[in-house]
Amino acid sequence: MLSLYWSLSSGELNGSALHEAGLANTITSFVDKGTDEPGPLLRRQRYLFNISSLDRDGLLGAELRILRKRLSDPRRGGRPPCLKLFTCTAEKQKPALLQTRTVEDLLSGSKWEVFDIFKAFRSLKKQRSQQLCFELEAPEPRGGRPADLRPLGFSRAGRTNKEKAFLLAFGKSKKRDLFYNEIKARSGHDNKTVYEYLFTQRRTRRAPAARGAKKAAQPPPPSFPQHQAAKARPRCHRRRLHVNFKEMGWDDWIIAPLEYDAYHCDGACDFPIRSHLEPTNHAIIQTLINSMDPELTPPTCCVPTRLSPISILYIDSANNVVYKQYEDMVVESCGCR
Repeated sequence: MLSLYWSLSSGELNGSALHEAGLANTITSFVDKGTDEPGPLLRRQRYLFNISSLDRDGLLGAELRILRKRLSDPRRGGRPPCLKLFTCTAEKQKPALLQTRTVEDLLSGSKWEVFDIFKAFRSLKKQRSQQLCFELEAPEPRGGRPADLRPLGFSRAGRTNKEKAFLLAFGKSKKRDLFYNEIKARSGHDNKTVYEYLFTQRRTRRAPAARGAKKAAQPPPPSFPQHQAAKARPRCHRRRLHVNFKEMGWDDWIIAPLEYDAYHCDGACDFPIRSHLEPTNHAIIQTLINSMDPELTPPTCCVPTRLSPISILYIDSANNVVYKQYEDMVVESCGCR
């Protein structure tokens, strides 16, 4: 998922990445929960995925990725075997063949075998099933019974978490996702609980500047009359705001990026408002009235007028790795409103 994140962030899709990945704003991964059956031969391998947390609205595609490790028996490097992926047998449904593919470069080393499984989501859409199940087999080249999958590199024995099979679901959400909702899901269900969570995280992981020695107290700035202070304030502009998720204590669930520049808007909206601040007609009138009588109406505010998204790779509250594009995360320009 991390390599996919960097590929999507840089705009360079390569390998077997789905075309849908470029259209998706959310990619959710689910790790295989299946186990190999004991016995001398492994002729059929079962893969299980809990998809209860998946939002199925707006799904664009889905794929199953299985790591085929280096052959344990190089003598098998003759005619490449054929892999077949089926759905599992259900109560009233027989297993359905989803995809057939030939194993390429059998002697080249480990490789991820990718299967298109979107058909399985379509058939289960009405059932709202909480679990997906697939079975893999490799029939002998001459039409015989399924071959042993272990010497072909599909054994689960000794695999790390990074080597486990996983399912990718590509979707494009029609609703506007708020990053606050993910924070809320991790901390609680009301605003007070969220605040306590943020406050605790901040106290346990303070910024380096706050942990260092206190700076010498600076003398207070000289006081000015109110009208002089207003004139001394710079005009509305964009200022730097650096966000560091690690210092906030969120690096235990945010994988990438660990920091980014969000920026913010600050400054005065004095009359006449300059054109690059893109004021609305209402803002011009309000600023004009404020300049004539400040007590009659407040000044217009310096606010973001254009924002851009960023993509975040994180572990959600269901312990799945999710790639999601969140809108309105970076201030690109400021104006008076």
